[in-house]
Amino acid sequence: MRFVVALLALGVAGCMAPANKLPLEQVVDLRVAEINVAFADGAQVPAEVREVVAPKVKAALERQLSPRLKGSIPVRVEVRVRNVRIASEVETVLVGANHGMTADVILIDPKTKAVLLTYDAQSSHAGGGGGVGGLILDRAVLPHPMDRLAEGFAFRYAEWLRPTEPRS
Repeated sequence: MRFVVALLALGVAGCMAPANKLPLEQVVDLRVAEINVAFADGAQVPAEVREVVAPKVKAALERQLSPRLKGSIPVRVEVRVRNVRIASEVETVLVGANHGMTADVILIDPKTKAVLLTYDAQSSHAGGGGGVGGLILDRAVLPHPMDRLAEGFAFRYAEWLRPTEPRS
């Protein structure tokens, strides 16, 4: 029984985001001056999406961070994409495979070049559907998997950096 509990604890720990060590009082003073997206050394990215990864992730981060970071202190966001996985049509039909992306995000003070905050191996996943119906939904109805991965990635990072204020 202890073994099962230990395995469950390890599984949950692997899903947890790192602690955001930047106080909220400091985060609210930040403003995004620049976003750079590049591939990490040895990145595994399918050729069919390689050209669109950087612009899609950058645009999604701009959409998510601009409304949250309206302060006066400029910061640069550096993203290093480690891997992108787009499930094939066969995988989607047979096993309902998911799409995924992992990248490191670094927040930098552009004046001093000091690293303010890092989020290593942030991941984003998007359902690939299952069966023929799931394939049709995934490829014909929903936005392209790379669009969904970029939006999910940007939203998760923005929520981690500066959570949305609860509605009253």
